[in-house]
Amino acid sequence: MPGHSPVPRPAQPGNPPGPGQPQPLDSGTLALAALPTSPFWVRRYTRSFLDSCPGMNEDTAETAELLVSELVTNAVRFAGNPTRTLRYSERANASLISLSIRHFRDGLLIEVYDTDSNPPTRSHTDDYAESGRGLMLVDALSKEWSYFFPPGGGKVVYCFLEIR
Repeated sequence: MPGHSPVPRPAQPGNPPGPGQPQPLDSGTLALAALPTSPFWVRRYTRSFLDSCPGMNEDTAETAELLVSELVTNAVRFAGNPTRTLRYSERANASLISLSIRHFRDGLLIEVYDTDSNPPTRSHTDDYAESGRGLMLVDALSKEWSYFFPPGGGKVVYCFLEIR
């Protein structure tokens, strides 16, 4: 499409964006343990980061918070042992997850790393299910989403949210 810039792609760890790839205006990262409280903390971080980005509007910020929350909830669920809750004394051994947000002129590139090496899959849930809609929301609200496996293991799930 003429005059339309390409969607920024995630840079592989340790490698800056390649030639022809747009450079972010702002970027931020947060690493934390994969605990049930992680979605709360990444929403707070995301809001703080986006409040510092010039030209960020409320609709985009709210949608970004929702996308970050869904991706991190999945990371917490699948990077740890989803069948049991860690006792307080075991939380020091929780897996690590990380969030990266890059603000580009046209949108936000949101990336969530977790230690699970299985690809994300969309669930087909019924209308009354209490969970299983995370990737469906990510698909509906972002311009695109995908994942890759970094060389050190784990996976990165990312999405691109256009600034409206």
